[in-house]
Amino acid sequence: MDVTKVAILSNVYSGSGRDRVLELTQKAFHCLEPQVSEVLVGPGDMGEIACSGDKVKVVGQDSTRTRQDTIETARQMSDMGAELFIIISGDGTCNDALEGMKSVSATLPIFGIAAGRFNVIFPKRKHDPFISMRGDFRPFDIKDLVVEDVMGMVSRVNDQIVSYGFFWVTVANAVAHSDADNNLIFIDAARYIDGEVIPVSDATPIATEETRITLLSAALGEVEIASGPEVSMPVVAHLVPEMNQMMAGGFGAIVEVMGFNGVAYYFPTSNIGLFPSPEDFPIETKSVAFFAGDKVRYTGLKDRAVLQADSTAICTLTPEDVVTVAIDMTLGKKAVIRPY
Repeated sequence: MDVTKVAILSNVYSGSGRDRVLELTQKAFHCLEPQVSEVLVGPGDMGEIACSGDKVKVVGQDSTRTRQDTIETARQMSDMGAELFIIISGDGTCNDALEGMKSVSATLPIFGIAAGRFNVIFPKRKHDPFISMRGDFRPFDIKDLVVEDVMGMVSRVNDQIVSYGFFWVTVANAVAHSDADNNLIFIDAARYIDGEVIPVSDATPIATEETRITLLSAALGEVEIASGPEVSMPVVAHLVPEMNQMMAGGFGAIVEVMGFNGVAYYFPTSNIGLFPSPEDFPIETKSVAFFAGDKVRYTGLKDRAVLQADSTAICTLTPEDVVTVAIDMTLGKKAVIRPY
């Protein structure tokens, strides 16, 4: 790559913890600063605290302490001519940065440095939409980077884009969260969007008698996937080899061989909050495969059910909302070090 202006974004609330995130951010900055003419960094803990010098320009906002700060900061950085994003965080921050880019009609390459809970816990994970480096920071030359397309999912509520996802999209009323001691807990997703952290242990239903989940496909027609209140964790996921073994009990591996691009499935019960517990097994799932460009539509969901993308709570829903999820084969761009 030929880059003169790079953007650096970090998330000190990622699963690796504040000190580790700032350490990686500082090392990335010292590596990149001599190679470019300008470095755009997020304000405060979003990059500024670990980056300083004549080439540094602080851009963005750090006022809400929510994903909106990342979205707005990435929007401003894109508007100011950033050519490459270096993101030290987990998957959700990369998704939010992409949302900010696309708000100004930009899709810029992301070089992700793993600092999130799941992309650090699973160091051999093959499917990493934007993570290009794990473990200790290793210096690299920007000119050695190449760009790859990344497939993902676009979620809309009432025809308005609300999120991008690169693993799965679901509707669930619990979301994974790291507590003050960096332990994984489950919290009320709707209350979290309101700014509260309330641990939960029981499932809150997301479906009603009016709930319908439907596939709208140019090739397959209109296919009803689910209806009624006995629906938990309806998932839409695109097909990548490593994830196919877990998508709908291995159904993803079969449908990928058949040439499909995505799978939608759900648990036909109202008792699962986010992930099945051991006492839930053996457990039934119901699934359908689909192609890129098809849409999975949700209607009639329970009031304040929560749409999530890649374990990030996006928004609460009403029974009148119409949610659609579709796969885009070239949704994002990832910068990786050229193999020699």
